[in-house]
Amino acid sequence: MDERQARVVLDDIVAVLNRNPAHALGVEPVRRFVEQVYIPQKYENGDWRKATGQEAEYLFRRSVSPMIGELRCRDLTAENLRGVLRKLAGAGLSYASVTKVRFAMGDMVKRMVAEGYLMSNIAEGLKTPKSARRSDHSRLRRVKLAEYLRAWAVLAERERLAFDLVTFCGLRESEAYALKNGDLFELGGIRIERSWYKGEINPTKTGQIRNVGVELEIFERLKAWIETLPDRSKDGWIFPNERMVNPLLPDNVLRRNVYPRLEPLGLDWINFAVQRRSHSTLHQERGTDPKIIADQQGHGLGVHMAEYVDSSLARKREASSALWSDFKSLRSQAHPTNGDK
Repeated sequence: MDERQARVVLDDIVAVLNRNPAHALGVEPVRRFVEQVYIPQKYENGDWRKATGQEAEYLFRRSVSPMIGELRCRDLTAENLRGVLRKLAGAGLSYASVTKVRFAMGDMVKRMVAEGYLMSNIAEGLKTPKSARRSDHSRLRRVKLAEYLRAWAVLAERERLAFDLVTFCGLRESEAYALKNGDLFELGGIRIERSWYKGEINPTKTGQIRNVGVELEIFERLKAWIETLPDRSKDGWIFPNERMVNPLLPDNVLRRNVYPRLEPLGLDWINFAVQRRSHSTLHQERGTDPKIIADQQGHGLGVHMAEYVDSSLARKREASSALWSDFKSLRSQAHPTNGDK
């Protein structure tokens, strides 16, 4: 490069130093940066909900700080990060858990660069070691419609409705149990604007409000269920606990009302996580537009698609209805005398 180009590059380097002279040399230990800069900023920016933040803090204390916490930020290298991942994998941590640490360290390094503690992103290209223990296959299972029918047949209507909202409409269980009567805003449409997670009402996981299309038969069953509730006002919970103050806790529902009925059938591996994975898989097998699936579930296919393209409620409802139709047809074949009730 010529002198003019060199001066432009030099100005960029010096600008970082001038902007944050106390920290630009990276003399702060990694542990202190995480505790005093990274974690407070994540909360301040609204990137973490309370439960998410608690899990992340625990992750750093348990897995990151013991190995690289005392290193100065400027001395941190990509090999240090790879060493953390190798050690965790060697200790028998699952592939999913090691991957969580990888993402957390990558986010931490990006913040270090932005704040002037590091000059380059040393976490770019970081990968989870293949030696990390893969999760038990049963934890990654998807439920087939025939299996879901057997489970559905033995559940009470309250549990059926919650399961159907996850399996056929793509809701998270935290969103299904956070529904209020007033969230049914038009025929076949539900507004998702909050979550019920670990005993706390929070915004949705992505922080965005979205509309979900619901198969009309499921929608009518929801309305009929609401008519049986003591509190049928717009602010009443669709799945309230006994005191009617808060929604039911999904984990309690599984433990008390679902697993005892599914265990004799050998289906007690079915839970909300399995159902949500199954929603994507079942729709994919039907050839449903991936964008519609993403919109229903509340996550994007990329910045452009997620931010600027939105499937209409009618198309989302149509996709939900098509999958429900497959299930209803199978149900009719299994119980021909019951018709389509």
